[in-house]
Amino acid sequence: MKKIVLLLVLASFALAGFIVVRDQFRQDTQAGATNQVEAAAPLLPVVKAAESVIVEARVVPRREAGLSMSTNGLVTQVLVANGDRVAAGDVLIQLSNARQRAAVAQAEANLRNAELRVAELQAPARAEEIARYQASIALAQAGLQKVLDGASNGDVVAARSRLATADAARREAQAAYDKVSWRNDIGALPQASALERATNDYVAAEAQLNDLLVGPRRADVVRARAEVTSAQAELDLFLAGTKSETIAAAEANVAAAQAALMDAQAALAETTLRAPFAGTIAAVNVELGESVSPGVAVIHLADVDTWRIETADLNELSVVDVQVGDRVEITFDALPDITLTGRVQYIQPIGQNVQGDITYTVLVELAEQEARLRWNMTAQTTITADPAGRAAA
Repeated sequence: MKKIVLLLVLASFALAGFIVVRDQFRQDTQAGATNQVEAAAPLLPVVKAAESVIVEARVVPRREAGLSMSTNGLVTQVLVANGDRVAAGDVLIQLSNARQRAAVAQAEANLRNAELRVAELQAPARAEEIARYQASIALAQAGLQKVLDGASNGDVVAARSRLATADAARREAQAAYDKVSWRNDIGALPQASALERATNDYVAAEAQLNDLLVGPRRADVVRARAEVTSAQAELDLFLAGTKSETIAAAEANVAAAQAALMDAQAALAETTLRAPFAGTIAAVNVELGESVSPGVAVIHLADVDTWRIETADLNELSVVDVQVGDRVEITFDALPDITLTGRVQYIQPIGQNVQGDITYTVLVELAEQEARLRWNMTAQTTITADPAGRAAA
């Protein structure tokens, strides 16, 4: 029995060796035939397939902005809500502005006054103004002549009459005073004050009569002549016109008033927040009656009618293979049934350190829009080098 088993094992080894030799012979034969064919065919250059860069991305609006006020203040109007569509220039938020409106009104009044002053200086002399100056001269000349002529007989008679009346009143007051002069409180009695007034009136009437009898005093003549000279000088200056320096100074005041008005108008405009572009209100972060500060975003506005794609993790090893104008295919996790195309529009020049990796943001302009896209949807982009697109970019 052992001999039979031994014979079977030997037979198995012999059969296995035959199969190995046969397979090796076939391989050698095929290799030889292949080498003969390759040797017979001409050599061709190696063609390298265009490389693609695959990177994660997200859907973003073509345009978005966090809007803030330029000044602090109290919110008096909130004119939009989330989801509202607005046009460029629409008012979104209004702050209290009573002080700013008053400043504008004051600046406008100052400008009008400055402009009127320039117009007055530049206007030609009017006949009625000349007549007014001439009347002043005539009045001054009449006064001088009266001083030079001295007092008339009528003036002297009137002065003597006033002096006599004043003397009679003084005597009467003196008699009334004498009747009570023995009293200790005489100074507090009305007779004392009446005598004082009567005495002063008498002295004044006597001085006036003496002036008329003596004739014009030199000081009065000098004063009257000076009034005539001053009136004539005012007319001469008016007829000569305004000096150019005076007009230039008035025009400078107009320019300063205009600048002040522009500054006041700018301060008023800062109390109103307007939409810088047409879009949809994505968020309203302020309420009526709330105080706001400059630089704090109160409205988030976005143009959600036009989407583009923004890469999320394009690293420094891959960004070197991407150029503006390259072709891009985009797929979406939420929309597996569509594939959109586009082109690289912008490559961020400065990389960002994200968990130790330097990444660059790439913006892709879509060839066509898809109504079902939403902000921040996940996308996958396949960027392929496109020499023609690069040349056209």
